[in-house]
Amino acid sequence: MQAFLTDQECWMRHLKLDPSSGLDPPSIRLRAAAGFGAADYFVSGYWVWSKIIENLALVGYGPNNMFMFGYDWRLSPKKLQERDNYFQQVSERNTASEP
Repeated sequence: MQAFLTDQECWMRHLKLDPSSGLDPPSIRLRAAAGFGAADYFVSGYWVWSKIIENLALVGYGPNNMFMFGYDWRLSPKKLQERDNYFQQVSERNTASEP
């Protein structure tokens, strides 16, 4: 949060997509955070999914039988698949977790 407040131009350069490719600009690689930590809190004190994750843990869910995929909201599904093979990864993870 401090970086955003002190250097907003740099922050914006990293959020923008290349206008011709629709992907990351050259020399910038921005990816969504992974795992439960990607969605538990927005910033300290402001929970997003943490209460739900905690309650699911109380009834037996955890990393062995539940997973969370972050996604880059800047990209269309087609570009997300093109850049990261995203849907293939989700499919493989889902298949690997089936009994």
